[in-house]
Amino acid sequence: MIKPDIVIFGAGIAGLWTFHSLKKMGYDVLLLERESIGGGQTIASQGIIHSGLKFSLAGKVNKLAKSISAMNERWSAALCGTGEIDLSSVNINAKSQQLMIPHGIMGGITKLITKQALGNNAHNIAKDDWSEDTKSSGFKGSIVHMDEPVLDVPNLIRSLAEPYKDNIRKCSSDDPFKFLKDNNIQAKQIIFTAASSNNEIAKASNHDKGLSTQKRPLVQGMVKNAPFPLFAHLIGKTDKPVASITTHKTSSGELVWYIGGGAAERKMDANPEDVHRAMISAFKSYLPNIDFTKAEWSTLPIERIEGKSKTDSWMPDTPTIHRADEALYCWPTKLTFAPMLSDMILDDLQKSSILPSNQTSDFSFLPECDYSKTPWDRTKTWNKWE
Repeated sequence: MIKPDIVIFGAGIAGLWTFHSLKKMGYDVLLLERESIGGGQTIASQGIIHSGLKFSLAGKVNKLAKSISAMNERWSAALCGTGEIDLSSVNINAKSQQLMIPHGIMGGITKLITKQALGNNAHNIAKDDWSEDTKSSGFKGSIVHMDEPVLDVPNLIRSLAEPYKDNIRKCSSDDPFKFLKDNNIQAKQIIFTAASSNNEIAKASNHDKGLSTQKRPLVQGMVKNAPFPLFAHLIGKTDKPVASITTHKTSSGELVWYIGGGAAERKMDANPEDVHRAMISAFKSYLPNIDFTKAEWSTLPIERIEGKSKTDSWMPDTPTIHRADEALYCWPTKLTFAPMLSDMILDDLQKSSILPSNQTSDFSFLPECDYSKTPWDRTKTWNKWE
């Protein structure tokens, strides 16, 4: 019988950050993944480490914005190599994001939030300092600079996994408890961080009493052969951007705009053409001069599941944890919240007197687990832009 301190199911950002943190502290941890390392919601994320500003554009600085703002500092320290985790090797696709705000929309509110609530991580960019691509795009309005780095997510996944890769293994069963029993593994604590399947596992294990989750599905847009690198939130009249755009590269070097925000907020089975029309509408309104004749588009449905918000916010203000017997079911809600969720898990372990054993078990008898491919490299069907 192998008796590690902790077994974590789910090698997305929540599981990886917690796994890495616990290993550094001397815990004997096994991280199990059913599909691929970083798969699911993590590899599908845009890689934005939010400052919280875009979540305050309804006219008030809410708890969600403040929670996210605090996380930005911890990520910054990690990326500089001075935080609790050293992520100094992670590639940063962009050091900042831009809020692109059309004339007449919430200029005063943005200024107030920037100065009074979220520190000095945002400032207006004078038109003379806009990039040549932005100037020629036809955008008319104001642009706010935000210290919101956009990370290379596959690189982030590898940076968290590689130091302890021997302890990340493939789970070949839909029944995690049976898998552990069949492989003679008995942990002091089992942690589930596999967002979309947490609810199913809890229900099958009679752990769902008091558990409440919510779905916020997305159909992200992708534009291949994008005209230039762009990292921006196109701001409208609500607290949800009309579109959030980040830029990435395929394995063969083509630029891809990855589109989230309002354009992507729809059911997973929505018609992909609806997303395409939303992208066309956003670009015509904000970037009317851009030529998309060489571009191709596709979509990515995402089953985004998280702990249910206990406030009137449209998403939880913090990560959520549900305890049932020897199991913890955890949702980070956003990439940015991974450090906070790790803190919450560690606090629970300490309250349960589960301390590091400073041992390392040998899990080489379990199959290795591959890394996930990016959405744009997995996509086989691209449509001509029309």
